[in-house]
Amino acid sequence: MLNWLNGLGEPPFGHATPDGYPLTEPAWASSGQMSRRFEIARAIGSGNAGLFESEQGAGAAATGFPQLSNRLYFEAVEPFLTARTREALGRASSQQEWNMFLLASPDFNYE
Repeated sequence: MLNWLNGLGEPPFGHATPDGYPLTEPAWASSGQMSRRFEIARAIGSGNAGLFESEQGAGAAATGFPQLSNRLYFEAVEPFLTARTREALGRASSQQEWNMFLLASPDFNYE
């Protein structure tokens, strides 16, 4: 995760002032930033990012990918999605693709 944040130009405690990194679109919407965000979304959404491994390095007991369409999603995220994002989520051909679409969506990046 630290490598991802560093790659996005937002290392933890790396902003010089206490106001944090900008939340405006110009700060993250360049082609390079978007490409990197899509790569990270795909890695997290498909479960191949090593997020579910034990501290000893062994794989997780239950293999697979995270199910992001859970209660928290429907209560905290879904009400704020635009029609275009909902349409894209509806076209996903697998749960992994759905996860990637959600994590890479402009709406999710604004949250």
